[in-house]
Amino acid sequence: MSNHNMLSKAQSWHAVLWLFFIHTTSNSIRSSYAFATGHPHSTVQTLTKENFEKALNDPANGLWLLKFYAPWCGHCKKLAPTLDQMAPYLAGKLAIGKIDCTSSSGKPLCESHKVRGYPTLKLYKDGDFFDYTGKRDADSMISFAEQMSMPAVKLVESKVEFEETFLATTDGLDVAFLIYDSKARKNKNHKKEAETDATEELVEQYLSSTTATQVFGQVARKLQDRARFGMLHPEKKEELEKFGFSVKSKGPLIAKIEKDVEPLLYSGNMNTLELMDFVKDNNAALVTQLERHNFRTLANMGRPLLVGVSFGSDTQSLVSQLRDYAKNGKDKDNYRFTTMDGMQWGQFLKQFSIVPSSSSEKSAPQYLLLDTSKRSYYQNETFTTLNEFLQGIENGTISMREQSSLSSGNDGLLQKMHNFFIKYMPYLLVLLFVIIAAIVCFVLNDDEDEVRYRKLLEAQSERAKKIQEQRKQKPIKED
Repeated sequence: MSNHNMLSKAQSWHAVLWLFFIHTTSNSIRSSYAFATGHPHSTVQTLTKENFEKALNDPANGLWLLKFYAPWCGHCKKLAPTLDQMAPYLAGKLAIGKIDCTSSSGKPLCESHKVRGYPTLKLYKDGDFFDYTGKRDADSMISFAEQMSMPAVKLVESKVEFEETFLATTDGLDVAFLIYDSKARKNKNHKKEAETDATEELVEQYLSSTTATQVFGQVARKLQDRARFGMLHPEKKEELEKFGFSVKSKGPLIAKIEKDVEPLLYSGNMNTLELMDFVKDNNAALVTQLERHNFRTLANMGRPLLVGVSFGSDTQSLVSQLRDYAKNGKDKDNYRFTTMDGMQWGQFLKQFSIVPSSSSEKSAPQYLLLDTSKRSYYQNETFTTLNEFLQGIENGTISMREQSSLSSGNDGLLQKMHNFFIKYMPYLLVLLFVIIAAIVCFVLNDDEDEVRYRKLLEAQSERAKKIQEQRKQKPIKED
């Protein structure tokens, strides 16, 4: 191969690398400057490290739902049409953005937000990010978005209004938190409206008027993504009796309210941290139906899950047993009481040896005590009533077992390979570049070696010819 051809090949590789650099750089510049601001978004926006801050600081779009995803993720693909459907409906209330965690422009954002699975949904409002842990159908997410676009605390004038506003929803959150403070005052210059004083401006005036209302308002804004907060009008003290409180109560009153359950009063110090802990620890119904969207939240609330598993029969009796014990049981404060649909959670329950059967005895409700923090559980299908089950644990008849892994070998290996690639992507790209460069050098060097080898063969051939000619010319001796 001639030196001219070798030089042309090297120049071609340099040109390819240069074009790749220009393409990558131009895409980054284009993504940062082409992003439009100043008007509500009616489509799902592609966000990158170049335009992320610009998008979130856009006054026309103060509330964002962010989807962190991977292109290969099946759940991400399934969610995409739902978000596309929501975007035009929520324009002006909430903007939707997507971040590709496998791309060089999206990966740093996913790392900074500690994304561990796909899709991860987060909400951005007023400089804070919130995890979205609700249901992922369009109606539930739209309801959540509308809730987040409203003030964190709503003013109510009666128990009926409180229940209709907070406890008659379809999102599965059956509790809310109430504050009443007779010392709360509105601004003297505030003009009373024709029908009610329940305006956003008035609520803020009440919330800023006393220490208790200030603390309540701060907690409500911090936890608006996962809890509901209401304020009973200061002039409606007579409504306290309907909630189950005495009208002679002194000082501010804060409580967890759940329908048909005795209110739980807050008795801690009046500061943000302690009240926030109270809300987090009690933001669940007395007995909660476990679903895909709330399992992790409930499991991480600090207490083991006491799960009643039903297979479509005698569900009401199961719930009644759990509610009775949650109200009056001697160890009621040690557990988080939940129910689970055994057919819907069949794959999950196999690891605990809980399976449906045609036998009426085995298909009866079963109980499971699960501590996810210790990866341990108690279960025995022969104990079919709650009291017997808990007594069996107490006297050692039911022993503790370790929780096994659910992931199959293939799925686990693929997930580990993906996590390894995502974690070490920058190093792997550098390694890939080094390998490509080595191949280029090898190809070029191989061409040079080939030229030298051919010259060597030619020289050897010439030498062989000369030796043969010399042998032909040498005279033969006669005897």
